[in-house]
Amino acid sequence: MSLRLKFVTTGSMIGVALIGLTATPFSSAQEKASGKPDRTAAPAAKEAPAKAGADDAKPAGGEGGGGSRRGGDRGGAKGDGPEKKDKTAYDYELPGSDGKGVPLSSFKGKTLLIVNLARNSSYNSQLAGLQKLSEQYKDKGLVVIGVPSNEFGAAEPGTDAEIQKAYKVDGKVTFPVMAKSTLTGEMELPFYQFLTTGKSAPEAGPVHWNYTKFIVDKAGKAIVRLDSDVAPDSPEMLSTLDQILDGTYKPKKAGGEGGGGGGAAGGGGGGEPPM
Repeated sequence: MSLRLKFVTTGSMIGVALIGLTATPFSSAQEKASGKPDRTAAPAAKEAPAKAGADDAKPAGGEGGGGSRRGGDRGGAKGDGPEKKDKTAYDYELPGSDGKGVPLSSFKGKTLLIVNLARNSSYNSQLAGLQKLSEQYKDKGLVVIGVPSNEFGAAEPGTDAEIQKAYKVDGKVTFPVMAKSTLTGEMELPFYQFLTTGKSAPEAGPVHWNYTKFIVDKAGKAIVRLDSDVAPDSPEMLSTLDQILDGTYKPKKAGGEGGGGGGAAGGGGGGEPPM
C-alpha cells in the first residue's frame, strides 16, 4: 500500500492533499529491494523433492542391474573356488620324527613313492631296494617317503627315536622317514584317507599290510598302488616308475587292471607270511 501526496501552497501555508491511494504488491517491492526470494514462491519448491525422488529412482535401477551382474560374477567365482577344487597330495602333511608336520607341498613337482614301513616285517628285506630306488631315480625327480606303522602284525614297535635309529643309523636310509603313524580306522592319517579314498585314488580300499606302496605324480595325484609283494627292484615297479617319470604312464581305469591290483591288495589283508 502506498500513498500519493500532493503539496499545495496557499499563501504562507503549505497544504498537503491526499490525491488517492494506489495498491501495489509490497512484498514484490520488498523482494526487489532486499534481493531475498518471495515467500509466495514456496509452493513451487514443493515439487523439488518429487524430482529428486524420480532422479534417485534411476540410479537405483542401474545399481540393481550392476548388483545382479556382480552377484553372477561372485557366483561364478565361488563355483570355481577352492571349496570345489579337487584336493591333491600337496594339501596334506605327514608327521615328522621331530614332532612337526611335514607339508607335502614341500615336494611339489616331484614324484612320490609312499611306503608304510615295519622293521620286523618279513617285507623289511625291501628296505635296501627302496634305498637303491631313491638313489637311482633321485635325479629324475623321485622322492621315497617311509611311513612307519605298528598296525599290521605289530611289526613296528618302539618309540620314534628307536625307529629313526633303526632306519637312519642301522639301515643307513637317506630318504625321509616319518613318525610312527596310524593308517586305518578312526585315527587314520588324513593323507592316507586321500591315498585310499580320494578322487584319483586307485581302487583297493584301506591299507591291508606292511610295505604297501603308493605313487603320487608331479601333479599331486595318487595314480598307482602296488601291493606288499611288489619288490622295489621288480620289473613291475621299474617299468611303472619309468613310464611315470617320462610322462607316458596312463592310469588304469576302475574295474580294469587297477581293480585286479586292488584285489591283490585285498588278498594281502589276510595276514603276512610267517616270519
